[in-house]
Amino acid sequence: MKLIFFLIAFCLITIRFYFSWTGKVREKRGLSESNMVIKSDNFYEEINYLGKFQLSDDESGFKSISPGGYFKFRLNDVKVKAESNMRGEIEYKIYDGKNDIPMNEEGKSIVSKAVHEMIYWGYDAEERVERVYQKGGSQALINEMDSVKPDFVKILYLNRLFSIDSLSPETKGLVVRKINSLGSDMDKSQFINKITAAQFKNPSITTACFDIIKGMGSDMDKMNSLHHIIDQDSLGAANVIVILNLGNNMGSDMDKSNLYGELIDKGHIKDSLFDSVAVLVSKMGSDMDKMNLYNKLLGTNPITENQWIILINHSSTLGSDMDKANTLSEIAKKMPRTDPIKAAYTKAAKTIGNDNDYGRVMRALE
Repeated sequence: MKLIFFLIAFCLITIRFYFSWTGKVREKRGLSESNMVIKSDNFYEEINYLGKFQLSDDESGFKSISPGGYFKFRLNDVKVKAESNMRGEIEYKIYDGKNDIPMNEEGKSIVSKAVHEMIYWGYDAEERVERVYQKGGSQALINEMDSVKPDFVKILYLNRLFSIDSLSPETKGLVVRKINSLGSDMDKSQFINKITAAQFKNPSITTACFDIIKGMGSDMDKMNSLHHIIDQDSLGAANVIVILNLGNNMGSDMDKSNLYGELIDKGHIKDSLFDSVAVLVSKMGSDMDKMNLYNKLLGTNPITENQWIILINHSSTLGSDMDKANTLSEIAKKMPRTDPIKAAYTKAAKTIGNDNDYGRVMRALE
């Protein structure tokens, strides 16, 4: 019995080693290999190939396939099979969904579509990116991105496009919009983080980035992207409003607090934006986050009389008497002693039920 178990284990190890070894041999020999199936209720696509392939110049067919190599394609009922015999001669079998057809114009058209599917799913992707660029420049790469399918291939195209320093602002805007074709929010965020402060001065790029961020499902990736944009110090008031609205739609008060706090620290909250932030903060659920942000707002300059009153009124809505007293006492250290501001302050103090905290707040006014 022990001998049987030993032999089974040895066979499994041998099989695993064999597949690993054959894969490495194929790689060393420069063979391309793929086994891909995609299917749904009314769709079926399959691409299988193994060998060394040389495509025609227009990528509509094969110049050569290494002896013993093959290419098999199926799209629903349409099938293409190209096999190379030991002399390197390619034999085609083409089925249009109803009949077998020869390598005539119709057959060549079907083969061309099959070969392009092979390409768009990633065959020879790295080398092809450079060929496309050398032949048609950046616009050709942009156009190809509408056809290539896996994210790893799209990323190759985007990396090549981002490496081109001579892109016009209009073209760079088109490139940034292509980021949205990626399926992963993390990948989208990583490309947004490659955009420089100078490039963010291009309105089309900034708008494209905000559209991408808005569509992200992950708050973490949204935050990473927005922090990068804020760090570039190239924000106008309109862009700050967009960031505030994006932050307001996040689920976590901590994320909102970090985002609003960074905008305040960077000096982006001025004029009417002070009012907007004060309102957004007041809607947050965490009193601790509210207090921290109200204290940060105290450091902005200038603060109008009406804004002091807004800040005082929002502070009076905190749930804890101690939190109200602490926040109002901090406000009293910096606020002007105009009659309207003192009246608002006194009114807010009266919302405190604890006598000790109330007394502390009123003494801060003296």
